[in-house]
Amino acid sequence: MASNFELRQATENDTGIIRDLIHATPQDGDLLINFEREPNFFDGTKVTTSKPDVWLYYDNIKKQLGGVFSFGSREVYVNGARKQIRYANDLRIHSDYRGSRSLLRMFNQVKKQLNDREWMQTVILSDNQASLSTVGSGRAGLPTYYPYGKVATHMLYVSGKKPEINNGINIRLAKPDDINAMQRFFNKEAPKKQFYPHYEFNNLKTEDSYYNNLSIENYFLAFNGSEIVGICGFWNQKEFKQTRFLEYRGKMRLLRQVNNVYSKLFGGIQLPKPGDTLDYISLHTILVKNNNPGIFSSLLRRAYNHFCSQPISAIVTGLSIDDPLSEVYKKYRKQTIYSNHFLMSYEEDPRETLDREKTLYLEISRA
Repeated sequence: MASNFELRQATENDTGIIRDLIHATPQDGDLLINFEREPNFFDGTKVTTSKPDVWLYYDNIKKQLGGVFSFGSREVYVNGARKQIRYANDLRIHSDYRGSRSLLRMFNQVKKQLNDREWMQTVILSDNQASLSTVGSGRAGLPTYYPYGKVATHMLYVSGKKPEINNGINIRLAKPDDINAMQRFFNKEAPKKQFYPHYEFNNLKTEDSYYNNLSIENYFLAFNGSEIVGICGFWNQKEFKQTRFLEYRGKMRLLRQVNNVYSKLFGGIQLPKPGDTLDYISLHTILVKNNNPGIFSSLLRRAYNHFCSQPISAIVTGLSIDDPLSEVYKKYRKQTIYSNHFLMSYEEDPRETLDREKTLYLEISRA
């Protein structure tokens, strides 16, 4: 590698230069939007992965950060067993270095850090053609991206309350003395899905950064009699992750005005003023007994009604498109985006070792 470039692990002292790079790399288009990590990039990273591993690509000549990338790990269920798996995300490359050898240099560094036969998860938005074309390029030095499912992320419009759906199920917010029962239920049901992240509910009472701004009261529990048959958490991540709408261009200037008038009349998302962030709640830890859609429909309806009277614009939630629970979302007005899920490997195809009968689960709030 040329001596004027440096690849090194990031530390908390690098927060300022990472923040500057994020501000310089918004998602371009008629709607200029940025996914920020204020005030400290690492607070968001510690929620995405329990063992962060962030690297910087630094230009020593220009004294400029050319790129940042993360491939830390978190404990997920693989074929029913807990395993630390890396998750590649937060790749940002400054415009001055796109089209150069910077991407190859970054991936070469990733390869050096991996153990033998180790592979990673990653997600790419389905309409991100630039990244998807890179994935399929077969370019020397890049890992192979093996497709493994597709995820739908829904932004549910929050408007008036809807009739409750009980299905013989009682739902209430969790309390501290529910933790042990929640853990038993989780330990039984979570291993049934592929890549479900492991949760230790007792850690909600600690300073564990993986559960930043979460408490036991941020969970809904579904009961059949005295038995827990479903859980669903909600998470306000605005203190460390933000979606900022920077600029409306071209037709989006008019569409924003039309959208906001329509939303006031019929319900929907109010698009923020340029420079403002979108207020939303994320749903997570979606888990029901035997993956029963009826139980999830009751949980989702209770969560939706709970937030109707609160100052948020949307509920963000999502599941694999092959998950039977995903049918429940059809009852709600929403915007949906799709993401392709990949397993990245420099060696053999990791899919050959996986139980394809298990439904893919990706935690949207940790993606």
